[in-house]
Amino acid sequence: MKCNWTTKKLSEIAYINPRESLGKGVVAKKVPMDKLQPFCRDIPEFVLEEYKGGTKFRNGDTIMARITPCLENGKIAKVSVLSDGEVGFGSTEYIVFRAIDGVSDADFLYYLICSPLVRNPAIKSMVGSSGRQRVQTDVVGNLDVELPPIEEQRKIGGLLKAIDDKIEHNNVINNNLEQQAQALYKSWFIDFEPFSADGTMPSEWRIGSVGEIIELHDSNRIPLSGAQRAKMDKIYPYYGATSLMDYVDDYLFDGIYLLLGEDGTVVDDRGFPILQYINGKFWVNNHAHILTGKLGFSVEELYLFFSLTNIKSIVTGAVQQKISQGNLKSVPAIIPPESVLRDFDDLIQPLFSEIRNLRCENANLASLRDTLLPKLMSGELDVSDIDL
Repeated sequence: MKCNWTTKKLSEIAYINPRESLGKGVVAKKVPMDKLQPFCRDIPEFVLEEYKGGTKFRNGDTIMARITPCLENGKIAKVSVLSDGEVGFGSTEYIVFRAIDGVSDADFLYYLICSPLVRNPAIKSMVGSSGRQRVQTDVVGNLDVELPPIEEQRKIGGLLKAIDDKIEHNNVINNNLEQQAQALYKSWFIDFEPFSADGTMPSEWRIGSVGEIIELHDSNRIPLSGAQRAKMDKIYPYYGATSLMDYVDDYLFDGIYLLLGEDGTVVDDRGFPILQYINGKFWVNNHAHILTGKLGFSVEELYLFFSLTNIKSIVTGAVQQKISQGNLKSVPAIIPPESVLRDFDDLIQPLFSEIRNLRCENANLASLRDTLLPKLMSGELDVSDIDL
């Protein structure tokens, strides 16, 4: 019950930037800022890199971006990619929060940091030059928060964790479905297994270019500043070059599209493009190419083609990567007869239909979580009688 809650400073219930040891030159798991997904608890991937500096953390810690616009875009995660006793590191632009045994629960602490009770004051505390403002760590540490007893914390954290666990489970299924679709695409259009015993391309197929199989919708993009987005209701997703950035109250596109980064970080470490397969109503800024298919290519087939095509050779820019329309259109592409594409599309559409269904379920789960979060953290919803 709320009457049992006490008021504490955030620094009294969490270790902030706890000290950890990691020797210079030691190869360890690194979580760069661009690996964090907006409004997502789990870290989807990490890199192995020599430690030369940065914020250090362990499993169970919460890492929060302290720089604009990353914090506004919801880059807060709970570390779970390390082994027991392992120390990882990441950007110097993280603040690390660690639960204190017997005082705070790690799951509750993560959701508390995500909640408006902490996130909004942290954003308001930012100082610095325009575009490089940072959260003042001491201001965050001095925030007054209302803390329920530890058992109630565990119930609150457990309820919200169950939702995020289901979201992560659906993501794992979707990753598996995508891998199945990629294996089928490779079999048909790279190894030619259904058509050739010796792995040669059928004679009626031809080598063309990407420009022949894509329709670009870049002219319909409209960027929005962070200040503009801050005034909007959070309804429709707003995408950038490589990821979901925010939510806004209007949309530019409605349907199934493929986004391929135009500038920024546009390819992964292997040279494959960073893609976003989108279904529904959304807004996109001017840092991503918007594609649909032609000559019989569906968006799903384009997605599989690009996910298996190294395009490093067309990327320009010494400081910031860029993929121009002209370079994108010049990429070689195998173009089979439309009848073959239709047959393959019939094969993969059930997989992508399930992917879309699970993404829709995840959106509904995230909305439920975000609705419950402030009510649970403020004590408006009483969980004291819930048996988890």
